Amino acid sequence: MAWEFVLTTLYFAFASLVGTLCIKLGYDKGSAANKLHILLVNTAVICCYLMWAIVWMAQWNPLIVPILKAEGE
Repeated sequence: MAWEFVLTTLYFAFASLVGTLCIKLGYDKGSAANKLHILLVNTAVICCYLMWAIVWMAQWNPLIVPILKAEGE
């Protein structure tokens, strides 16, 4: 179960690295603009990762527990 979390964490780290490299190599608009674009890409990846991690971990222990009825009822 934990390997899925590690694998997806590595995927998001790879996505951040690819985004950073794409900006560095393909969108060179000066030092200040590059830093801003890299910051924006990494912030977007971190936000998506946190959203995924929170939703994934919330499925372990749901807040709304289903009420089981007995077979005779």
